[in-house]
Amino acid sequence: MGPFHRLNRICLLAAALLVCLGTSALAASASYTFDYYGHSVPAAQAYVLERIIDASSLQTTSLREPRDLAVSRSGDLFLADTGNNRILKLNKDFELIQVIDGFSQGGSVDSFAAPIALYVTEHDRLYIADRDHARLVELTTDGEFVRVIGPPQTDLKGALPEGFSYRPFKVAVDAGGRIYVLADGIYEGLLEFDLDGNFQGFLGAPLVRPTILERFWAQIATKEQRSQMALFLPTEYTTLDLDQRGFLYVAEKNEVRRLNPSGTDVLRRNGFFDPIGDVPTAEEYRLSETIRPSAFVDIVARDHGLYSVLDRERGRIFTYESEGHLLYVFGALGNVKDSFGVPVALDVVGERILVVDRGKNALLVFAPTAYGRGIHAAVSQYQAGNYERSAELWAEVLKQNLNYDMAYTGIGTALLRQDAFAAAMQNFRLGNNRPQYSAAFALYRREVMARNFGLVAGGILGLAALIVAGVKLRESRASTQGETAAARLALVKNPQGYFTSLSYAKHVIFHPHDGFWDLKHEERGTIPAALTILALVTLAYVVMRQYTGFIFNPRDLSRLNIAVEMVSVLVPFLLWAVVNWALTTLMDGKGTFRDIVIATAYALTPFVLVNLPLTLASNYLTLEEGTFYYFFGILGTLWTVSLVFIGTMTIHDYDTGKNFWTCLLTILGIGVVLFLSLLFVNVLNVVAGFISSVYAELILRL
Repeated sequence: MGPFHRLNRICLLAAALLVCLGTSALAASASYTFDYYGHSVPAAQAYVLERIIDASSLQTTSLREPRDLAVSRSGDLFLADTGNNRILKLNKDFELIQVIDGFSQGGSVDSFAAPIALYVTEHDRLYIADRDHARLVELTTDGEFVRVIGPPQTDLKGALPEGFSYRPFKVAVDAGGRIYVLADGIYEGLLEFDLDGNFQGFLGAPLVRPTILERFWAQIATKEQRSQMALFLPTEYTTLDLDQRGFLYVAEKNEVRRLNPSGTDVLRRNGFFDPIGDVPTAEEYRLSETIRPSAFVDIVARDHGLYSVLDRERGRIFTYESEGHLLYVFGALGNVKDSFGVPVALDVVGERILVVDRGKNALLVFAPTAYGRGIHAAVSQYQAGNYERSAELWAEVLKQNLNYDMAYTGIGTALLRQDAFAAAMQNFRLGNNRPQYSAAFALYRREVMARNFGLVAGGILGLAALIVAGVKLRESRASTQGETAAARLALVKNPQGYFTSLSYAKHVIFHPHDGFWDLKHEERGTIPAALTILALVTLAYVVMRQYTGFIFNPRDLSRLNIAVEMVSVLVPFLLWAVVNWALTTLMDGKGTFRDIVIATAYALTPFVLVNLPLTLASNYLTLEEGTFYYFFGILGTLWTVSLVFIGTMTIHDYDTGKNFWTCLLTILGIGVVLFLSLLFVNVLNVVAGFISSVYAELILRL
């Protein structure tokens, strides 16, 4: 290989490396949100790295495992350099102005041992969780000693766990001087101290959530087995912070709570998903089973009801507004400049977000982009009640991200207050905000009905008149034709073709015992009529999935596949008929495969009669009127199921008990058939992959 070829390969390799680095940098700074269906949606970047604060920029000795950060009312920053047992005080320009590595107490100098957490109060008091000394240290923001608060003490037996070793790792202090502490190995919640540092008890204990299987085994296990089982202990809180109103924000794994003074969770969760970080239904979770949910290590309460949480699992920062809507996500783990090594804490200064990175031994400062500032401004105006101005700001945000659901909701709210109901509905629909869409639709419907009252009333009266006239005409025809009971009996014994068999479904659904008997013994049902009903059921199902009103239709219509929807009706029907026939053949059933198909198809008639009108009505109902929608939907389902049960019992000549077990075994048999079918398909895929790899190997070697 000549020098030119070597140089060419080196250039290509360098180009590929640059592309990979560029891709990594892009991945590290990628931003997204989640839509109503849990899909990750790319978004404009809300924050960008502004600067990195490390030992060289501070002109001090190397940082060692920094763990926390606190910001004073004046804007000074306090950084816990835990590995060096010191606190670094920085000014607004991120310049080092003081090193606090100890304090004077009673004429002697004391030092820290793993100062892991910091908190600065409104009264310029710095609280330090001195973990390895099992204490809290209170200083002024200038480093002057105030007091030491030792481990919790109580005379109440059992109030503290036996053998409890006090290792505080988070601290917060409210405006009244109450101190809240998180400590290692404490499952009872937050330790609460009063103004004088006296232990008052626990607050807001995490909930215990054993699985159903764990509860079952615990119930049937012996005493010896239960003694060896793991205790049903809650998980520990991982972080806490206080907002401006004195509410405590805490995090447990990937769950956030907002605790009032009594310890009750009052966090609002009105977003598409609870504030849990990455949504478990997103595409990346479906692509890899090894991806774990978010794990929050820090939380910060911000102005205007916002709060941000730090996910150590993937190094991302999630910001939510007061109702629980996700505003933006940014950050990633990696080795590029704007990614994190081991993020452990965050705080805010104005609109800047500061992240303590234990892996890089540095403090990363992120500044908002125009997109991020626009979101903050729109939320603040909305919180202040300036909806029109908020709508203008949301419109600016939409110019940078057309997929931003919160923006459509903000604009819709402003239009709703301006009585522009139709335009508000359109924006709420774009934002997938069904509750507010329902409110706008109720007002719009009332406006339309008031404007067209005469036409609507005339239409209702005309429809009623047509119904009455139709009933009288039918009665007149019945009397003139002399339709008697004997004539109807003759009609039963002598079926008159396809349309007569099809219309007989009306008799079956209202008189099931007689109807199903006649379907079999008098041959009133036919295969063509049954297949027609099945086709109508399939059509009704597709129409229901596609055209149910927006308020009651949570499905992603852009991903609706008509063929799949049709198969989801036809395959269960076929499996029911086949499995039921196979079982009843062994259980002395009198019905043939033809009887099963006809009876089951006729039993599905209420599904069509109920769901088609219900689908139409769903487009004219509000969320508050959804009770009627769901009631009739359940009624239609129960009607259909009962007809299938009675039809199966009648054609096989079973009693109720035997028919129940037959139907249950049929359902289980369908599950077995589906499992075996999936297993067979999987085996075929494996065999096809093996043959493909063997073929590729032969081609390459030959």
